[in-house]
Amino acid sequence: MRRAVLAGICLKKEKERFAVHMEECVSLCEACGIEVCAQVTQQSNSMDPRTAFRAGKLEELAVAVAATESEAVIFAQELPIAVMNRIQEACGVNVIDRTALILDIFSHRAKSRQAKLQVELARLEYAMPSAAVEEETEEHSRGGGFRNRGGGETRTAGIRRTYRKRITALKKELAEIEKDYQAAEHRRSKSELGRVALIGYTNAGKSSLMNAILACNQKEERQVFVKDMLFATLDSSVRNVSHRGMQFLLYDTVGFVSDLPHTLVEAFHSTLDSARNADLLIHVADLSDPFLEEKIQVTLDTLRTIQAEDIPLLTVFTKADQVKEDDRVHEPAVSSVTGEGIEALLDRITDRLYPREEKLVCLIPYAKTALIHDLRRTVHIELLEETENGQLILAEGETARVLPLKQYEVKN
Repeated sequence: MRRAVLAGICLKKEKERFAVHMEECVSLCEACGIEVCAQVTQQSNSMDPRTAFRAGKLEELAVAVAATESEAVIFAQELPIAVMNRIQEACGVNVIDRTALILDIFSHRAKSRQAKLQVELARLEYAMPSAAVEEETEEHSRGGGFRNRGGGETRTAGIRRTYRKRITALKKELAEIEKDYQAAEHRRSKSELGRVALIGYTNAGKSSLMNAILACNQKEERQVFVKDMLFATLDSSVRNVSHRGMQFLLYDTVGFVSDLPHTLVEAFHSTLDSARNADLLIHVADLSDPFLEEKIQVTLDTLRTIQAEDIPLLTVFTKADQVKEDDRVHEPAVSSVTGEGIEALLDRITDRLYPREEKLVCLIPYAKTALIHDLRRTVHIELLEETENGQLILAEGETARVLPLKQYEVKN
């Protein structure tokens, strides 16, 4: 495991969230196989534009690196390339900022073709400014020809041209995958099934909750990958869930972190679409997390960033088995381990997706019973009686959904 010193600047305007930010960076380091040997922090109104830390604190950072025999400095904030280069000169080891750390994790976690392409795109866009900084001081490496006496092209300029070419190719390939994704989503939309997306802070228990719901549906064979680490999976998964005879599509999405880097928001546009296009968002929050309130706020801020703040939201608190009942300050609480609260959560989801606004008593001819089968996924239907002329049913649901049954309504 690599050894590193974690550095961060506590700006006064972000003082309340700084502890969460640093704790998150420690977890990010662990997920990346890096041991944090020491932490060096500074409180300030602003970052030094040249070296982030002030001179005295920069010397302290260099001493900490030498004392712990660390191989790198991990900076908790996103830094300009030129600033990282100066810190690297002062400390004598590689400097990695928070965005590079997250990109490194994502590159190891990506499994699907789409996720791998998205990560590569984000890495290239992140690296472009670095090439620009190097080019400013680089001598021309390729001279002009006999007919072209120009200064030639720098090596870095060639690299940047290669980057731009690859970025264009990646965006084109991702657009093709996006077409296939949209076609699949269009087919799902024709089913008129409600869409539910699990969202929340990374490692809050979204995938475990999805598996608990699938187990409740006796669909263990379709469970998703779960591991106790940040960003265990980057791919959005979708499963069909049935409860009380009603069906809906359940999506598991990539986890959020504070100040999600812009390049990642852009790269994972299609993955986040499952949250943007949902009829209902299930905000999964870890009841046992000491920074629960701060992470709830981060999730709400991220929803605004991806323009999903207007979608109906239901917050559910997971890992109830890790908290004593007397210490619970939030409800509804569920446990993916014991199954506590899962049935009640499914009741709330189906009630929110398919509200019972209208009741109809209908006599459905036996020749039209396929209609009952088609509507049963989105309308509450109860068989009242089998008659000579057909099935007498009670249908409850939104007016638009029960409309096909109107012609068979029994008025009295």
